[in-house]
Amino acid sequence: MNEAVERLLRFKKDHWAFLTECTWTLDQADKAQPIKQYPNKAYLKYLSDRMVEETLFALIKHRRMIASWTMCGVFLHDAMFNEGRFNAIMSKKEEDADELVRRCLFIYENIPASALPVKPKHKYKYTELSFPEIDSKIKAFAQGTDQLRQYTCSRIAADEIAFWPFALQAFVAMKPTIEGGGKITLLSTRFPGFYKDLIEDTLDI
Repeated sequence: MNEAVERLLRFKKDHWAFLTECTWTLDQADKAQPIKQYPNKAYLKYLSDRMVEETLFALIKHRRMIASWTMCGVFLHDAMFNEGRFNAIMSKKEEDADELVRRCLFIYENIPASALPVKPKHKYKYTELSFPEIDSKIKAFAQGTDQLRQYTCSRIAADEIAFWPFALQAFVAMKPTIEGGGKITLLSTRFPGFYKDLIEDTLDI
């Protein structure tokens, strides 16, 4: 049991160790080997470090970059190992946001017992993965300006925000929810308009 507790504490302190030693992803395009260990690559360490540390991190992502899986791993790590966390994942549609929460669930369910023999108990229902013993959860939301108004979020991720009809208004609405130390991660493929201005730091708000 002492060794199990030591492993738990080590992974709690080190999100990168959790990602590279405990995280498996699902590649549905690969028929031969769809379940794969998260790759230990320098650019992914940089991305995960920025997601963990920066108050606002905006990324232009590309196919096969594993950016969304990285975000899911970071959000799961935060909710699994820390009390009282409320991590929101937003997408254009609620079902798309729930698919990302289910990626978090996939990672949790595929943590090798050899790597982490003890882990917090969890519950999953549509749009929500929770850890009741430590009062932490990951919750899915559809895009919108009022979706997070009643919540104080520990972390917010917005997936493909550049393609949301009211992306700028949604971004402005997010900002009050992180007053006091929360963090925002924005992920999207390249698209002109609000997100381009944000990435290039020409957004006037």
